[in-house]
Amino acid sequence: MPKIFSLLLLTSMLAGAQATSDIPRLKVESKNGNAVSQFWLGVAYEGGKGVEQDYKKALRWLAKAARQGNADAQNMMGLMYEDGKGVPIDYSQASKWYRAACENRPDRGGAGQGCNHLGQLYQDGQGVQQSNMEAYKYFKLCSCSSNLANVKSDLAAAEITEAEKQTEEWIKAHPDR
Repeated sequence: MPKIFSLLLLTSMLAGAQATSDIPRLKVESKNGNAVSQFWLGVAYEGGKGVEQDYKKALRWLAKAARQGNADAQNMMGLMYEDGKGVPIDYSQASKWYRAACENRPDRGGAGQGCNHLGQLYQDGQGVQQSNMEAYKYFKLCSCSSNLANVKSDLAAAEITEAEKQTEEWIKAHPDR
């Protein structure tokens, strides 16, 4: 359910973010290496907004933006691999992209979503070794309180203490840039 909510939230934010008239500008800026434009062009192709839906083109533009460190694009790449849009479902690749998004500090949207999705993969053991302590850490990083409470109920007090310690160490290792 939290994944569905985050997808709905992202979709609603993205729906009004570009108009059909923006597509020519996005294409030019994307070809010139603008990561933000590449992200939005990828989103347009993924959702068929102003262009014909084309997951392969979406992946191409999202990957270009993601490789430049765009957390929103990294998160979307994770979603594409997790949902099998234009690629076979690959939870390992999804976890790679979610982790990259999560490591963008400070969180400006994509990083928090990446942390949340990565936590869900750890909770379910998809593409990563199942670990409620790792799930706790990533849910704590994104302040995803309902997911955090859910996974916390499956941990012993000592495990929570250790997960809190690991979260603090992660934050120190990933300072805001």
